[in-house]
Amino acid sequence: MATATELKTIFPVFAAVEDATAEYWLTRAARVVDAEWPEDDRDHAQMILTAHLLTLQGLGTGAEAQAAAAGASGFKTMRSGALTLERFGESGEGGYDATSYGKQFKALLRLIKGGPRVTGTGYVDGLSGGYRDRPIPGW
Repeated sequence: MATATELKTIFPVFAAVEDATAEYWLTRAARVVDAEWPEDDRDHAQMILTAHLLTLQGLGTGAEAQAAAAGASGFKTMRSGALTLERFGESGEGGYDATSYGKQFKALLRLIKGGPRVTGTGYVDGLSGGYRDRPIPGW
């Protein structure tokens, strides 16, 4: 599992976050990014997800975290002159799309856990219809 020190080295905007707080969120991220992930990607994915979670909590010195700390992270559009505010709706961005770290995690999640991989050739074992020991026609 990634450590608080590694997280703060890779993402210096979280350097001021208490180690215990960072470790808590790293542990939460490890529940999502578990042993089923490829070892080469596991720690990085845990750190990206932790950065997302910390940002949502308003922790860190980045602009996204400061906006979350000020209660402004739920806005899709925000202007100052003649004040225009627009919150995310039910169909708006949210979840992993709420932070730049979440978007990075979502892309990695899709790459690693994107579902079954289908190939155009091969054999199907156990398929009824007489194709058990030979290629399926057209493949």
